[in-house]
Amino acid sequence: MNEAIHLPGDTPIAIPTGQASLQGLLTLPARFSALVVLMHAGKHPEARDDALAVVLQHAGIGTLTLDLLTHAEERFADIHHNVSLLARRLLDALALIKQRMLLGELPTLPIGLCAAGDCSPVALRVAALRDHDIFAIVCRGGLIDLAGMLYLRSLSAPLLVLVGEDDERVTASNQRALHELSCLQELKRLPSVSPDSAAALGAVARETTLWFVQHLPTRI
Repeated sequence: MNEAIHLPGDTPIAIPTGQASLQGLLTLPARFSALVVLMHAGKHPEARDDALAVVLQHAGIGTLTLDLLTHAEERFADIHHNVSLLARRLLDALALIKQRMLLGELPTLPIGLCAAGDCSPVALRVAALRDHDIFAIVCRGGLIDLAGMLYLRSLSAPLLVLVGEDDERVTASNQRALHELSCLQELKRLPSVSPDSAAALGAVARETTLWFVQHLPTRI
């Protein structure tokens, strides 16, 4: 992540991981009060992340859209479910962001995590490990219990879980997992429409942005 960061603007970034690199896009509006990492594993949710990033930026929140898989790995199905591997990669990305903040290349601002599907337990586990750095989390879909019981019970950042109202299995699983958490938490069920429809994207963007804005730390 040696690229010069554009303020405001887009900065493509590459985060080394083994013999390859993770690809991401850092987008900073003219004025922003936080940075949210929008993570996915593979290309399929990228369009939804891009649409959500635009809404967050309009609310004064910078975004880092990050693929936790290398291009070569995206064809392997099992790796999408490897919570430990993906969590290590997200931790590496956060370490680089914090380093840029310490060097003064980025403002020192609170960081939020936003994940979908297989990345939901990844975000929760990393937030539990970096509890002083993460101010809020939003997970849509996915089974958060896969983060591990230890991480569920040690999470301190406010957590919003978004689930389709017709997805009874995921809803029930996540409700059981939420009983293990002591942090501020909420589960919201979204209308059952196509995930890529304008209505679905609008609902996700609205709930996600509101959660991050509401839980921004008060700056003294």
